[in-house]
Amino acid sequence: MNTLYKKCEKSLDNPYGVEKIEDLSNYDKPFLLCISPQDMIDKSVFGIIKEGARAARVRTSDEYASGFKIDEMPIDFLGIKYEPKSIKDSKTVNLLNDFIYPFLTRGDNILSQARKINFFTYCNGTTIYKELEKRLIEKLREDNYQEDQIKEIISQISLVSIGSEVDTSKLYATSITIKDVNDREVFDEVSKYALKRMDTLNRQSIIGKLRSKANSIIYVYNGTGEHELKEYFKEGNIVKTALCAAVTYLLENSVLNQTSEQFIPISSDTLMKTVMRHNAEFEPIEDILSRIDNNIKYNGTIKYTKEEDKLLKELDKVYKKLIKTQRMLESTSNELNKANEDKQKLISGIREKTSDIAFEQIVVGSGMWQNARRNNDFMNQKTDRQIREEYEDLLSQNESKIIQK
Repeated sequence: MNTLYKKCEKSLDNPYGVEKIEDLSNYDKPFLLCISPQDMIDKSVFGIIKEGARAARVRTSDEYASGFKIDEMPIDFLGIKYEPKSIKDSKTVNLLNDFIYPFLTRGDNILSQARKINFFTYCNGTTIYKELEKRLIEKLREDNYQEDQIKEIISQISLVSIGSEVDTSKLYATSITIKDVNDREVFDEVSKYALKRMDTLNRQSIIGKLRSKANSIIYVYNGTGEHELKEYFKEGNIVKTALCAAVTYLLENSVLNQTSEQFIPISSDTLMKTVMRHNAEFEPIEDILSRIDNNIKYNGTIKYTKEEDKLLKELDKVYKKLIKTQRMLESTSNELNKANEDKQKLISGIREKTSDIAFEQIVVGSGMWQNARRNNDFMNQKTDRQIREEYEDLLSQNESKIIQK
């Protein structure tokens, strides 16, 4: 694993609103780990963390939502960034060994620890989770857990998979796959089946299980077909209520289990009922979101007022300008460094291929006094071109004399 980031409040020192988690040895807070398909690009990694928080109805620069203050949340919103040379196998091995497995096996109650673990994946980010779960099962077997124990443990890990064609029906985690039936990038046999069912039932969405005993449910809706994560949050899109209902149910449960004396498990059946109760086909979207906002508490997390949100929006504009300026400065600095490198290569080449006098004449004549050897007499010397022309002239004269003879 390379770098783990956590969503935090923006500031002038941190206009992106993310910070690195340097030490995982004592990390024990419930979290939503957001995995992007472009997990080597800052913008993509930071973006999916923000959308994960947004789905949880935390206040972001894009939406007030419930107004929850990110720094007061009892849950962390995480993202992972890998170096460009990382391959899929090393990604999952490092993530499991460096973070997930030590976290899961910390303490006396492994089920309680599992219930702190939530995943939010988009597109091929779901592939990372699927491979991770496979390796987690192997790891638990190595530690002598029985098959029924392994299934029970991993069933308390949650996964919200968005815009993916990865088959989640056989995963042990309690999961929901949400996809647009018109998204051609992830159109598969499930999409075909859902499309037929929606046509038959005259519905705009459909929810169910691919297998009766599966821990995974699938929600398919009739969307625009745009393969973009932000599409799932657009105003008027019926999928938004399903997405927010699922994420808030799973995270609220993680928080409740930190204060409850009795363990409260999650299940795919309860997850499906929760999403069905918040179906925007039968009720205005804003009414459903308001009901979600009224029901979630996150253990009494403090909220911003609407007036504070207005001020934060103005600050967000400042942060965007600051980021733009930083990027321009970084780009200019890179261009300057490249120009200096090219200049040094050019000077080295001139020094290697010319005489000392010619080198002095060239660099000083180009205004690069700092590279000269301070030979005060060099300007009175003949240039390489003059010497070459005189040589060619003498050669031509000698050739003429030979011909005359």
